[in-house]
Amino acid sequence: MKILFFVFCFQVISFAQNGTEIYLFEIHKTTNGFNIQNPVNISNRTGYDNQPSFHPTKSLIYFSSQKSGKTDIYAYNYNSKKLTQITNTEDSEYSPTVTPDKKFFSCIVQRKSNGDQDLVKFSIKNPEESEIILESQKTGKIGYHAWSPDNQLITFVLGEPNTLQQFDISTKKSTVLGKNIGRSLHYVPSKNVFSFVEKEGETWKVKLLNPENQTISVYADALSESEQYNAWDKNGILLGSKNERLYFFEEITNSWKELTLPPNLPKNKISRLAIKNQYLVLVINE
Repeated sequence: MKILFFVFCFQVISFAQNGTEIYLFEIHKTTNGFNIQNPVNISNRTGYDNQPSFHPTKSLIYFSSQKSGKTDIYAYNYNSKKLTQITNTEDSEYSPTVTPDKKFFSCIVQRKSNGDQDLVKFSIKNPEESEIILESQKTGKIGYHAWSPDNQLITFVLGEPNTLQQFDISTKKSTVLGKNIGRSLHYVPSKNVFSFVEKEGETWKVKLLNPENQTISVYADALSESEQYNAWDKNGILLGSKNERLYFFEEITNSWKELTLPPNLPKNKISRLAIKNQYLVLVINE
């Protein structure tokens, strides 16, 4: 049984979804784009493996993997090439993200009992220790989230429409800053801002949010006819996926340019992506 990824739905609905694999690559900037090589399938099993994110200082990639009808968090060490299961609860965990203090990883926990989607943090040293950050009964169901280094938090809150909200962690109060937003929320260190995508009429825009004063600016037109998955490299270059292709946004020409992927890679749909230094991960349909 596969489960439709939860953020598409305001209510919990389960039905078939394609299995996905997570591939790790080496990526290097060139004069006219990027060189991408040496793909390694780090999940390498049938079923749902998705939502990868890098530990900022350790050689770890966290991701969600579904087995036995629920989704748990796993970690892949790309130096030792070792895969380790991190959580094993009755609920389902998604979107693992290391917190700014690097003592925890936060993730969306979809409750088996009622379908609530809380934001929860788990101790990295002892994942059996956890604490609720945002309770969806009070805030609305959380779909995605992103942290800044100084503990600013933005979230995708499910609703009609889906909204971008910035939360004050101490008070749990939020400010709605965007509507009809997409799935990709990121902190961009080179620009000291968050990024998100928002639909204006029939056009999607990549926007930048200054968390200190909550001002928002338009960075670029989003990649057209795509599902709006993107990521930023350390130099502030934006990458995005569309069908089975990968692109980067070239500021000087204000346009998206296609990148060449290794020829031995499956020619299947690409969705989520993440980048850390010389490493790139892509989620590719089985």
